[in-house]
Amino acid sequence: MRQTSSRRIAGTAALSLLVLALAASQPVPRVSPDRRPNIVLILTDDQSFDSLPHDPPVMPALQAMMQDPTDHWIQFPNAFINTPLCCPSRATILTGESSNHTGVQNNFEGAVLDDASTVATWLHDAGYETGLIGKYLNGYPFGFAPYVPPGWDRWLVRKQAAQGSLYYDYVLEDQGFPVVHGDEPADYSTDVYASAAVSFLRSAPADRPFFLEIAPSAPHRPWTPAPGDVGAYAGMPIFQPPSVGEPDVSDKPAWVRRLPEPDAARLA
Repeated sequence: MRQTSSRRIAGTAALSLLVLALAASQPVPRVSPDRRPNIVLILTDDQSFDSLPHDPPVMPALQAMMQDPTDHWIQFPNAFINTPLCCPSRATILTGESSNHTGVQNNFEGAVLDDASTVATWLHDAGYETGLIGKYLNGYPFGFAPYVPPGWDRWLVRKQAAQGSLYYDYVLEDQGFPVVHGDEPADYSTDVYASAAVSFLRSAPADRPFFLEIAPSAPHRPWTPAPGDVGAYAGMPIFQPPSVGEPDVSDKPAWVRRLPEPDAARLA
């Protein structure tokens, strides 16, 4: 009985080695690397169109890269949008549709957007790792419990609140769970978003591409700088376009005509 068991074990081992040898002799199918591009979209809020390029540079590092002919930047100087407001523009970026198709035609209609079909769902379904960090649509979560719209693998989005809380004293919805930030230097929102973006990039799967949208509140008013940047532009001259303090606004819309003339404090 003992001999029979030993022979069976030996036979099984020999058969296993034969199977392994045959498997090793077969050509290993080559897996083509996924060459689709990674995409990082940085969406600033209310940034002046003439800030890039600018003399003197207001974003020196970025401007230097953009002006480097070896850095392969593409600029779109003739890009236009049909509804130049925050929420309609964000809805257009997410869908590729103009505001009369998205239904988001002002800053109070973010909930109207059909978020079941956006760049996030399209890329996620195509195998991309997706993430949104910062601001989504005005009003989020639109009076409902915090939620993650379809298609987003990473979701760290500011909950709508007073404008004064853009940089401190805000709440982020982290994968649908609220995280409260206070008024300490480490809570400065732009830095929080940047750190989260770096973590996303470092942890993204290596075998497939990613899409990351980073949407900070900067440079939207109240124009609160990071603690380390206070006074950095104190000596920089600011170009005043002819529209500032324009003496005759009779050809402008009624709401412009009703605006008070800017006093010295406002101009400063």
